[in-house]
Amino acid sequence: MSVSDVMSRWLVTVNPKASVREAAKAMNELGVGSVLVVDDNGRLVGIFTERDLVRVVAEGGSLDDPVERHMSRRVISVEPGTPLLEASDTMIRHGIRHLPVVDREGRPLGVLSLRDLCQRLLGELGD
Repeated sequence: MSVSDVMSRWLVTVNPKASVREAAKAMNELGVGSVLVVDDNGRLVGIFTERDLVRVVAEGGSLDDPVERHMSRRVISVEPGTPLLEASDTMIRHGIRHLPVVDREGRPLGVLSLRDLCQRLLGELGD
């Protein structure tokens, strides 16, 4: 089984110049724990997560700051054909809950979340 069998294909993206408030609003309204930050060519340049939002607030940052100031820039990602076990191991080793899935040009195709993995596992246990 590969990442493409489990990942969410519904992408929530923002431009690097979007405000932290805009990113947080999108995450809240759409019920997601992260937004992918993409450049004008649609390539992944960062990820902004709930953890990043907590850090902004805790450190006294402004919600009007551009998201690029607070996003994680060294994004760990995988391609859709990556075996699911390898991807979950990557998430555990790096302590991440959202793993972007990108094509060879670095454009996002989906996100594998801890929630996706748990739902898949629980579904298999229920079968």
